[in-house]
Formats: sequence, C-alpha cells, structure tokens
Amino acid sequence: MSLICLWGVEIPKAELTSLQIEYLQTLPQELPDNSWLWKEMDLVWDDFGLNNRQGLSAQPIGDYYSHPVWLANGVFSAVDPTSLSHRQAIAACLSQVGAKRIADYGGGFGELALQLVRVIPDVSVSIIEPYAMKAAVNRIQEEPRVRIVPDLAEDDYDAIIAQDVLEHVEDPISLACRLASLVRDGGYVVFANCFFPIIKCHLPSTFHLRHTFKWVMSAMGLRYVGRVAGAQHALLFVRKGAVDLRKAQSAERVSRILGPIINGVFRLRDRAKGLLAS
Repeated sequence: MSLICLWGVEIPKAELTSLQIEYLQTLPQELPDNSWLWKEMDLVWDDFGLNNRQGLSAQPIGDYYSHPVWLANGVFSAVDPTSLSHRQAIAACLSQVGAKRIADYGGGFGELALQLVRVIPDVSVSIIEPYAMKAAVNRIQEEPRVRIVPDLAEDDYDAIIAQDVLEHVEDPISLACRLASLVRDGGYVVFANCFFPIIKCHLPSTFHLRHTFKWVMSAMGLRYVGRVAGAQHALLFVRKGAVDLRKAQSAERVSRILGPIINGVFRLRDRAKGLLAS
C-alpha cells in the first residue's frame, strides 16, 4: 500500500485526493511548531482572498475549510505534545463527570474522540464535522464507538465539546446556545475558545468575548464549573434548566461595549507584569 508519512502518521494515498497528496508532499518532514502552522493557515486564507472583517457568506469559506491545510492541522493535533495533552485533559475531565454520550463539534481528524474512547470504555462519540475528509473518516472506521456526522442530532447529549470553534463563526452566541440546548439537563458543555488574533480565520467580531464569555454563558443559563485541569483554555459548564438565547444576546450587546475595554485593561496589566519581571 502506498503511504504518505506526515510527522509520523501514515496515511494511505488511496484515502487522499490528488490535491491533498500534492500539498502534503510540500510540508516539512520534521514536526513544525504552532507558529509555522498558523502562518501556513494564513497563507491559504490569503490565497482564497478571504477577509475576516466582512461577511463570510459571500466568500469561499467552505473552500478554505476543505483545504488540505486542515488535514495537516488534524495530524499536527494528534502528534504535537501540547495539543495532544489538551485533548487528553478534556477526555479525563469528561470521564470524571460520567459523560457517556458525547458530541465533539468540529472534531476534525478525530484525535479527541479517540482519546475519549481510551478513557471511557462505554462512551459513544459523534464527531460533528461538515468538512470531513476521507482520511479522518477512515482513521476512526474501526472504532465502533466513534462516528463522523455532518450535524448534531436533535437529542440529549451528556456532553458537547466545542474546541477552537466559536472564534471561527460570525454568531458564536447563537451557536453556543444551540449546543447547550442539546445537552441534557445536568449535562456538560466544554468550550475551548481562542478569541485572539492568532490566525486570520479567528474573526475580530468575536474578540470582545475574550474575558466576558463566562458572563454571557451565565446569562444564557449555564453554570460555570471551572477550567479543565491540564487545558486551562477549556472552560467547563453545566446546564441547569432551560437556556435563554435572548438573555445571552442582551449580555453580548453589553459585552460588545465593555469587552474591548476589558481586553485593553488586561493588556496593560500583562505589560506591567512584563516590565516588573524584566
């Protein structure tokens, strides 16, 4: 069988398109760092002529998220020690709270789902991935507890994970509400957000939520439990009762005013800490 080996992960060429093969063969042989991957994603973003300050509906955003750079990102998340440790931490957290039926929204290459089945023997994981690549589908096909589907089921989950998702969408609060509404009462939601301008597909319109997200989620009706041990950017919430999109949207309107001010205060604090430490 003809294979492509990318950073220690072997992928059969039969699972790849000619475009994917051509692209993957251009990548560095040694595992790069995050900064290299972010620059690569930005190059692809620019190649499509995308603009993160304009509406995405009239732009080729689907082509961008179907590009082989996201396959490279998935492989990276499976082998990079920091990325892998974050997924292991989230899996351990959901094991501790007893989650059995879990949805991984935007689960990509499936590494988090595979970590979940390693620590929760009777788990059932749905990877929600509208841009699923054949290599990812085939990677999990021998694991009966994991499946890739294009959208969420209209049913109660014990937990839903949205890792590196909300900063990519134009209406993160409506999506967060939809995810929370499909978790059973007493179930959990893990939001691992990056409302920072790390890469161009992180939409500036979401950055006001950097330090106000927990408050907006509280207005929605979620109770904040805490940060996931070992993955401090991942926030754990529990649903208690109905979720209220209107209240969340009202809180977000306040966040759009106060969020940038709060972000600025935190930047000044961090600079002051840096000066004192130097």
